[in-house]
Amino acid sequence: MDSEDIDQIACDCLVIGGGPAGSVSSSIVAEAGYDVVMIERATHPRPHVGESLMPATNEVIQRLQVKDRIADLNFLRKVGVQFVNAAGKASKPFFFRKHDDSDESETWHVDRAKLDHCLFDNAAEKGVRTMEAVRFLQMDTLDTGKHSVTVSINGQKRVINPRVVIDASGQQSVLANHFKIKQLEERRKNISIWTYYESANNSFSDEAITIIAKTAEANGWFWLIPVGNKTLSVGLVGEVDRIHSSGSNNEERFNHFVDQNEFVRNYLDSLELTRSDDFIAAKDFSYKASQPAGDGWVLAGDALGFIDPVYSTGVLLALKTGELAGDAVVECLEANNFSQSKLGAWYPKYQEKVSLLRQLVDLFYDRDFSFGEFIAANPDYSYQLADLLMGRVFGRDDTDFFERVSGWKNSQLS
Repeated sequence: MDSEDIDQIACDCLVIGGGPAGSVSSSIVAEAGYDVVMIERATHPRPHVGESLMPATNEVIQRLQVKDRIADLNFLRKVGVQFVNAAGKASKPFFFRKHDDSDESETWHVDRAKLDHCLFDNAAEKGVRTMEAVRFLQMDTLDTGKHSVTVSINGQKRVINPRVVIDASGQQSVLANHFKIKQLEERRKNISIWTYYESANNSFSDEAITIIAKTAEANGWFWLIPVGNKTLSVGLVGEVDRIHSSGSNNEERFNHFVDQNEFVRNYLDSLELTRSDDFIAAKDFSYKASQPAGDGWVLAGDALGFIDPVYSTGVLLALKTGELAGDAVVECLEANNFSQSKLGAWYPKYQEKVSLLRQLVDLFYDRDFSFGEFIAANPDYSYQLADLLMGRVFGRDDTDFFERVSGWKNSQLS
């Protein structure tokens, strides 16, 4: 069938993906008065892992004016984080308000199906033409330099002709794969396995913390995240080979590492929890696209890159890149200039800030480094660490935290 025989849809901007990055970017472009189409492969509400938000997400949430709507979903408030080392020793809980006594220092433990649906509906209310159960098939570059995108809707092919494309397709990374620019980070190839537990009682208060417990056996960590008064999300992240070799299926693998981790095992036993869902597994490889944009297209969210989620950076980076890509597209539409340099002008500064979060992840996996010991020896750096743990890297002054860490580590060796 020739493209002329397929139904055509014209718009100013096509957003591929209806998760947080797509909903933010499409909302921003639509608010500027442009015609936006956002397509989503699934149908909301759909489940998604990544339930713990960083406080820095509040900045974009406030810009979207959806904070009250999210609060009305009655998620548990996330007030801090606690780390447990591989020997089972738990740190004191790190309460965000202790370092900044304001509402912006707290966020939520969320049901991602509800959160993503809320943001998606908000985009529709701002004028975005939202379309669900739509499958991306291909993108073609026309003689004009613009792109056409072929999709499948209820088994029927449709062609969308936008002036500019935002790829927020998540780890599917449709354009990064199309242009062969997706690059895996070789040094850390992990897999995650997770499930949910239910309590007969209200085991978790309306104010909750995220617990991150290291596991030396998997060279990784567990997350323990209350996502309701009776519901706990429990996940294991570790090296692919170590986890796969520990059992023949995901349940065996998960239970093997729980049995070997005294802290996690005792925590689950003390709450008398019952598993309420199947085990789900996903590759947790860190990756990034070698370029954030090209002529007529720009990437956002996990389509742009993914870093180890130990500090719950996923939604923050999705919201932030959605905001930056959306602002860039508005500028390009106003100027009628869709060049790679203009669409990706925001990226160098963004990458500089994200590198701070990547360095923080590296310190977590550094067996010779202890945050507790470092802060005990360098108490003046506790507030810089607090900002990093809250995701406050954008729009902030430069930090010398990692330079100080390097100097301190060297002094410990001498």
